[in-house]
Amino acid sequence: MAAMDVVSAPLTLELLPTDTLLLILSFLDYQDLINCCYVSRRLHQLASHDPLWRRHCKKYWLISEEEKAQKNQCWKSLFIDTYSDVGRYIDHYAAIKKAWADLRKYLEPRPPQMALSLQGDSPTAPGSLMPQEIP
Repeated sequence: MAAMDVVSAPLTLELLPTDTLLLILSFLDYQDLINCCYVSRRLHQLASHDPLWRRHCKKYWLISEEEKAQKNQCWKSLFIDTYSDVGRYIDHYAAIKKAWADLRKYLEPRPPQMALSLQGDSPTAPGSLMPQEIP
């Protein structure tokens, strides 16, 4: 009976263990993680946890560990910097970056003129991979 008489304090996020909160945060998208940074100091600290942002950098920007090491930034800063640069393409950026890498890989063993045709001054220049306009 004595245990039932104890008044329990209301459960809040602040009372949850850190590991539990990090697990919950790991299911959030980047927009929700940013919003969590404004809730409290503790959530700001936890929502800035580097492994959470690593997943988003790899998912949306296809950033490798090597690229991160070259830029010498934490994952969250890397995500935000990339978002500020190409964020309007976030839904398509990973597919475009992968297609471009596949194209480069395909063109590597081929004659250099094929690769150079992608860098021509005009997209309709002779030798370009882009179709020419029909008069």
